[in-house]
Amino acid sequence: MQPMLARWVGEYLIRPCSEDDIPSVISINLVSLPEHYADYFFEELRRESPETFLVAEKNGHVVGYVMCRIEYGFSNLKRFNLVKKGHIVSIAVLEPHRGKGIGTALLQEAIKAMAKKKCSEAYLEVRISNERAISLYKRLGFTITSKIEFYYRDGEAAYVMTLPLDKESIGE
Repeated sequence: MQPMLARWVGEYLIRPCSEDDIPSVISINLVSLPEHYADYFFEELRRESPETFLVAEKNGHVVGYVMCRIEYGFSNLKRFNLVKKGHIVSIAVLEPHRGKGIGTALLQEAIKAMAKKKCSEAYLEVRISNERAISLYKRLGFTITSKIEFYYRDGEAAYVMTLPLDKESIGE
């Protein structure tokens, strides 16, 4: 596996998540999102797909993350096609660091990594009420491909948003 190079976004360093970062990632998830995962799930995703589990760091402190997994399944874009796809499982940035391009940079780097892993598409689920996130995903080229009723524990529905991946996704 070729290591991913770090990328600076202003004062923020976007880099692969290390084992030592997992407690910070879990803490960010707990304070930023209503959906929480067991600790082992974070560790499992980092082991399975280290290229697509990234953090944003400022002054030595992790302030955001994106965690993804590579899966095989039916395409969200081409009916009945089995494909390799990237699933953006969770992304969060601490409140004081939002609006500075960190979420965008995390997603862009994760998408590049998925394209390099030969995924044909990337997808995610998002609360239908999360207009800010939906707007970000649309700016990055994602489209709503389906809706899942009662997806979240509180009963809210989710949109499935999908982005086709190709050479442009990795800057070639």
